[in-house]
Amino acid sequence: MFKKILLLFCFALSACGLENYQSGDLPSLKRLESIQKGDTKEKVERVLGTPNYASIKDEGTEDLYIYAQTNKSSRIFFNPAIIQQDVYVYVFDNNQKVKRIAHLNQEDIQKVSYESDYTDVGGEKLSVWEQLAENFGKYNAGGQDSSVRR
Repeated sequence: MFKKILLLFCFALSACGLENYQSGDLPSLKRLESIQKGDTKEKVERVLGTPNYASIKDEGTEDLYIYAQTNKSSRIFFNPAIIQQDVYVYVFDNNQKVKRIAHLNQEDIQKVSYESDYTDVGGEKLSVWEQLAENFGKYNAGGQDSSVRR
């Protein structure tokens, strides 16, 4: 009996394991450091690849490329904790050349203030019951391909 309880306890405890995961992907440090002020946007894309985020503006304004990586750890149902976070920002001038380079680590990012405003995209807002009523009868449960029109 004791062995069964111990086995059950060990099984339950193993379900509470630590999970680590990564969001984003940074190029190697050697490639990141090879980009200097004055390099072209094409060289940045060729050496570092496609950015995680690109802010491309109209003619006459600065463009922005962001390369980021975040490592998080979570246990059971708790919110994940950020272990490490690195962000590299490349700002381009009007001639599409690197004007400024910034590296933000986890401590620097905590100092950044985020804008909480958002743009409402409009559209029709339906309650759960309205959504269910609207979708009633729209699904084909016959096991046939619903994309085929008859």
